[in-house]
Amino acid sequence: MENGIYSENCITDFPPITYPTQVSLITGTYTGDNRKELCHGVPLLNWMGRDWAPPMLREYAAKDLQIYKINNDMGNNCQTILEMVGDGNTASIAQFINRGSDYIFPERKTKLAMFYLLMKYLPNVKRRMIRANSVIAQKLIEVFEKPRKFFDNAEPPIASLLWFISSDLLMHKFGFDSHIYKLNLLHIDKVIGVLIDNLKRMGYLDDTAIVVSSDHGNYKANEFGNLGNFFRKRGLTNYHPLRNLRGNMDLAYYSGGGFFNFKGNNDLGFKNSWPHPTLKELKSYGAKNVNLLEDLFYIKGSRSMYYRDDNNTFNKGIIHLKRKSKDSEKIITGRIEYEGIGTEYKTRYTTDDHDDIFNFINDIKASRLLDNRFHSTQEWLEGTYHLDYPIHPDLIPRHFKNPRGSDIILSNDETIKFGIHHGKQKSKNLYDHDLGLRKCMAVPLIIGGSLEIPSKHVPCCKITDIVPTLLKFLGKTPHKSVIGRILL
Repeated sequence: MENGIYSENCITDFPPITYPTQVSLITGTYTGDNRKELCHGVPLLNWMGRDWAPPMLREYAAKDLQIYKINNDMGNNCQTILEMVGDGNTASIAQFINRGSDYIFPERKTKLAMFYLLMKYLPNVKRRMIRANSVIAQKLIEVFEKPRKFFDNAEPPIASLLWFISSDLLMHKFGFDSHIYKLNLLHIDKVIGVLIDNLKRMGYLDDTAIVVSSDHGNYKANEFGNLGNFFRKRGLTNYHPLRNLRGNMDLAYYSGGGFFNFKGNNDLGFKNSWPHPTLKELKSYGAKNVNLLEDLFYIKGSRSMYYRDDNNTFNKGIIHLKRKSKDSEKIITGRIEYEGIGTEYKTRYTTDDHDDIFNFINDIKASRLLDNRFHSTQEWLEGTYHLDYPIHPDLIPRHFKNPRGSDIILSNDETIKFGIHHGKQKSKNLYDHDLGLRKCMAVPLIIGGSLEIPSKHVPCCKITDIVPTLLKFLGKTPHKSVIGRILL
C-alpha cells in the first residue's frame, strides 16, 4: 500500500448496496437516465420497470439468474473496464458483471450461481470460505500460466476482474465484528499474496497494477422490524406481477433505507402501466387519501425522506428533502437542484431552516458549499468526504433521474432493519450497508503491485476514479461516459 496509491476515503455510490455500487466501480460512471445521457441504468438492487405493461420487477438474485440481466440493464451508454481496454484478452473470475470478458469463471451461468449459493448455504463455514477464496486466486494464476487454454492466443489477460464474494456473505450472516469475518479478511489477504508471488515468479508483476477495494461499508441495527400492519391500515398493498395486479405500491427494497414505488394516475394509455405519481397524489394517495409525505415518517426509526419534483427532466430538476429532528417532531426541509449532464452536471443544495438535512452547516469545508451556487461532483467530494452523507447532493438526484428509480426514499437512523425485497421479508440479519452514512460509504482503496506505480496518499477519491486511473496505466482512453478522475 505505502509503495503505491492509497486512500482511506474512497466514497462509494448511493445507495451503498452491492448493486449499483459494483456497476459504478466497473464502469467509472453513475446511474441516471441512460436512454438520454451517458451513464448506466442500474439504480438499485431491486427496481420496477415502469415502461412494461404490466410493470416488471427486477431482483438481482443469483438463484433465479436475474443477476445476469444486469449486463443488459446497464445499457449501451456506458462500458465496463473490460470493454474499454480494447484489444487484448480479458478475464472475469466469480464476477456477475462480466460484459466484455473473453473468459468467465465459472464458465456457465448456472455454475457461477451454484458457486454463490453453495458458499451461502453449505455447512462448515471456515472450510467453505478458504475454498472459495483460494479458487478465485488460483484460477487467475492458471489463466496467466496457460492462456491458450482460455483464449485464442498465448497472451495473458490485459485486464481481469475478481470478486471475493465471501466477505459480503459472512458480514451479513455473522457481522463485521465477528471472528470468522476477520479471519476471512486475513485469508483474502493471504490469497492475494499468493497471486502476487506467482505474478512475480512468472515475470508479470512489474507490468501489473493490482487494485483492492470494497464496494460498500456496513453497520449493525439494534432490532428487526415488521411493516405489515402499517401498510394495511393505510390501504397500501404490494404489487406482484403474477398474483396481485391490483397492488398500488412496490416496496422494492427496505433494510435501513426504504425505496418506494407508488402507482400514479394512469395517463399513458396502458391498462397496467405505472406512471410516477405527482406530488398532489403523494399527499392524498389511495382510497384512504394517505399523505405519504407525512405518514411514512411514522415508520419506526425513519429519519430522512427524498422525492422528486413533478417537472423534472433528465438534465434539469429538483429533489425535495425532509428530515425529522432528533430532539422534536419538527420537520426540516430543503432541496437539491440539478442541471446539465455528463461532465457538465452540477447540483445546488439549499435548506429552508437554520439547520440542514445533512448537517453540513456545522463543518468548515462543507458549509462553504452552501452558497446558493451549483457545484461539481469533485467539489462535493472534497467538501463532504469526511462527514456523514458524503457527496449526497450530487448522488441522490442521479437515482431519481433514472426512470427505474423509486418515487420516495426513506432513510432510517440505523436502529432498526426491515429486510424487505419487493414487499417480502427476506432477511433477518441485523448487519447491513444500505444507509447513506459515512460508515457505509467510505471504503479503502489500494492500487499497488508494480514498482512503476507512484507512491501517493490520496486524501479522498470516488469509486468511479478507479477505471480512468487503470486505463491511464494501460495508455487507453476511457469511454465518454466515464466521469471519474485519474488519481495521478
